[in-house]
Amino acid sequence: MSKSSDFMSGVLLGTIIGGIAGLLLAPESGKDTIKKMKDISEDLVDNVKDMSSEYKDEINEKVEKLSNKVSSKVKLYKSELEDKLEEMKDSVEDAMQDVETQLDEDPDPQDTQI
Repeated sequence: MSKSSDFMSGVLLGTIIGGIAGLLLAPESGKDTIKKMKDISEDLVDNVKDMSSEYKDEINEKVEKLSNKVSSKVKLYKSELEDKLEEMKDSVEDAMQDVETQLDEDPDPQDTQI
């Protein structure tokens, strides 16, 4: 877990514990207690929404970075592969030229001793 997610988890847990402790220790009427519970639950929902949007942004950022790295590696490997294929093509063409040259120099291969 990252430091920011640990911090946000601590804030969320602190909010919950503080809210519960405040409700249990405060000598108020039932209506006031219910209103406070409602306010605390709304705060909790807001905190969860904030955390989820923060994690969403963090995950999207990491996915984008990874995608860029993969894309650059694919481009690099593709370029290297194309270069190697071109070298192989040139090598095969050179070998074919050598064979053709030898055949042109020795028109009757049956006369050649092995």
